Amino acid sequence: MASSSGRDIMVGMADIKLKQKAKSISGPPPNVALRQRQRSKTLSFRRTGVSSSVKTVTEKAETKVVDKSEDAKKRIRNFFSKNYLLQHLDQEQSQRIVEAVEEVHFNEGDVIIHQGEPGEFFYLLEQGAAEVWMTKPGGKKPEVVKQYSSGDTFGELALLYNAPRAATVKATTDCVLWAMDRSTFRAILMTTTHEKRNLYEKFLSDVPLLKTLDKYERSSIADVLEPEYFSPQQTIIAEGAKGDKFYMIEEGEAEARSQGKVMMRYKRGDYFGELALLNDAPRAATVTALTKCKVVSINRDQFKRLLGKLEDILHRKKEVYDKANAAGAVSPSDAPRGGIGGAGPSGA
Repeated sequence: MASSSGRDIMVGMADIKLKQKAKSISGPPPNVALRQRQRSKTLSFRRTGVSSSVKTVTEKAETKVVDKSEDAKKRIRNFFSKNYLLQHLDQEQSQRIVEAVEEVHFNEGDVIIHQGEPGEFFYLLEQGAAEVWMTKPGGKKPEVVKQYSSGDTFGELALLYNAPRAATVKATTDCVLWAMDRSTFRAILMTTTHEKRNLYEKFLSDVPLLKTLDKYERSSIADVLEPEYFSPQQTIIAEGAKGDKFYMIEEGEAEARSQGKVMMRYKRGDYFGELALLNDAPRAATVTALTKCKVVSINRDQFKRLLGKLEDILHRKKEVYDKANAAGAVSPSDAPRGGIGGAGPSGA
C-alpha cells in the first residue's frame, strides 16, 4: 500500500468534520530519537526492518512466546473471538497469537503510531480509547478520522503491504493494548488475510455499488465478508423477519417477493437486505434462491462501519423498489433487475 493518499487504514467511509483538537498535534511529529525513547519505555520488542516488496508467507516461521497468566490468556481469547481479522483462525494459529502478543501501556496523550513511519506492530486495544489523525494530501493540519475503543484493532495494513503508516493514532485515555510484532504477524496472519482478500478482490471490483470505493476500502470489506450457500428455492431472507445482514450475490440467481408478488431479480454483483439495516425495520420482502447461490454477507455493525459512505446511494435506490412495489404483481421475466446501476434493492 505505497500510495501517499493514506487510504490504507480502515477509517470507515463517513465524512467526518474537522475537530478543534487538531491544533494539539498540528505541528511536526516528535523527532525520531524521541519516538524511539518513548517506545523503548513501553515495548520490549526488537525493531524489525521493512522489506521492499510484499511477500506471501508460506513457511511456518518460529514465533516468540511471552509469559503471561492464564487469566491474561483467557482475556486475549475472548477478545479475539469478537474480532473479524482473527475470529476465523484455526486453533493452532489462535494459540500462537495468544502466546506471542505482549501487553503494552500508553498514557493519555501518547502517540501510539505516527503517520509516515514504518509499520512495526499490530495492536489490539483491550482497555481505553484512541483517535486516528490523518493529514490528507494537500492538507496543512491533521484531522480526526476515526475513534478506537475497547475491542478494536489497528496497524495491520502497513504490515500486510510494507507501507508507511497512513495515519497517527493517539491515546485519548490511558490504554492497555496487546501488541504483535511484524515477524509474528507475518508468520501467523499474513497468509490467511491475503488469501481472503485475493479471493474477493475481483468480485468486489465488479460490484457497481462499490466502484466509487478505492482498492483499500474494498479490502476492508473483503476482510469481513462471510460466504453463505443456498439451494434452489431455499429462502435467504424472510419477509417480516428482523434484518441483521446485508447480502451480495457472488454466484447464482435469486428473486424478491412481497405478498406473493415478484418484485426484483438478482444475479452476480447485485445486493439486497440494506433497507432493513438502514431503516432499522423488518424485512420488507422474501428473497429466495432460484438456482444454487453463493452469497456473501456483512453483519449490521460492519455494514454501518464500512458502508456509511454509500448510505446516500443506498437510500436513493429505495426508489427503485418503491416503483416496483407500486407497479403491483409482475411476471418473473418482467421483474426489475436488482442491479440497475448495480444497486437495485429488494427493499428487504
